[in-house]
Amino acid sequence: MTTPFRVLVVDDDRLSRLTTSQQLTKRGFESDSAEDGQAALHLLERSRWDVVLADLRMPNVDGIELLRLVGLRWPQTEVILMTAFATIETAVQAMQSGAADYLVKPFQIDQLQVRLERLRELREARREVAALRGLLGDRDEVCGMIGRSPLMAEVFRRIRIFANHRAPVLVTGLTGTGKELVARALHQNSDRAGKPFVPIACGTIPLELAESELFGHEKGSFTGAAHQRLGSFERADGGTVLLDDVDDLPLNIQVKLLRVLQEGTITRVGGDREIAVDVRVVATSKKSLGDRVAEGEFREDLYYRLRGLEIDLPRLADRGDDVLLLAQHFLKTMALLEKRPEAHLSVEAANVLRGASWPGNVRELRRVMESADILAGGTEIRPEHLSQTAPRQRSKAGGELFTLQLEGSEVVPLNQLLERFEDAVIRWALEKAGGQQKRAAELLGVPRTTLQSRLNRSRTE
Repeated sequence: MTTPFRVLVVDDDRLSRLTTSQQLTKRGFESDSAEDGQAALHLLERSRWDVVLADLRMPNVDGIELLRLVGLRWPQTEVILMTAFATIETAVQAMQSGAADYLVKPFQIDQLQVRLERLRELREARREVAALRGLLGDRDEVCGMIGRSPLMAEVFRRIRIFANHRAPVLVTGLTGTGKELVARALHQNSDRAGKPFVPIACGTIPLELAESELFGHEKGSFTGAAHQRLGSFERADGGTVLLDDVDDLPLNIQVKLLRVLQEGTITRVGGDREIAVDVRVVATSKKSLGDRVAEGEFREDLYYRLRGLEIDLPRLADRGDDVLLLAQHFLKTMALLEKRPEAHLSVEAANVLRGASWPGNVRELRRVMESADILAGGTEIRPEHLSQTAPRQRSKAGGELFTLQLEGSEVVPLNQLLERFEDAVIRWALEKAGGQQKRAAELLGVPRTTLQSRLNRSRTE
């Protein structure tokens, strides 16, 4: 049920205040009146009011003084001042003192209603924002990322530690894990938060425009360059540049990026002047940059320059009950946007979500919950609402890949056991990959450089 919009009319003119209050009641507002500022303060102490409509000139406590006291004690209550003695000075004084609006007597009730409806809309918008912030509260959320799992706690810890450092941050993780959210969190939690955050989708920039997009160009520097253009690094001066999917940057641009990181200067295309820029770089990668270096597709010196501070985002399937927190968060968000009660997960649906493989990670979960919410009609989410959209369940057998036979053992040489187990798993991956190290590393979920170091260690032992 809609909460009534409450208006308190304060005027020492009895006929004026009673007439205005009665007309407001007829128009659907909840209204009462007070004969002066002192009486108004007593009513304000006893109950909540959305708007105080007060005459400017009153004995004892006048309109300006009442406005000041309301602002101090009831900051959520708006004040509209009215007067029969209108001058530019009184209007300016009213607005500078914090009045929401100003009316000249006599006025039509329609004029007042328009102003009150505008304030009502503003109040509702504020409530929606407050409700949304409540959904994204401090307990489980850091800049739009939700999670309580130990893996996400480590991500949040690194964001807090790295936020105010100037050094580049490399954010890695599979598609859909939230790499851009981490980059924004680093910016928003830093002393650069008031400066620009400029994201660059490295994989979507046409090769011939990549240098201009990052570093800008001078007028006439190439066909079509009719005007000077500032690149992303100049636009982000003082703030943060996000190099999203930096693994897609062409090699010739990587050279220029390395110079920016080392010297803090850029040169526009067609220019001969070095321009200093103060920019913090956050880079994300969906692939192992170590593998890209080994393949000759990424400069080794740039790789080591970017990887000083690293945040690796876990797969959603490895985050335990975070999947339920995220699912319910998406349901809350949809309900808020559509202004209706939120749907809730049934126990059976929660079990389906827990057991799913989620190859598309958080992005896929959001799509699934949007579809389920529509199918469920905004009520309880059950397994049948997920069956057409949720990814397949993880194999039960896959949950326990091996067993140990330790009965009768008195001593277990752990290091030796781990080495033998690792050798056996690597042999399995190489056999399955037909001897191809790159494919074997993919099967094991490690960079090829890690696999090569393991193989070299085995050969030297």
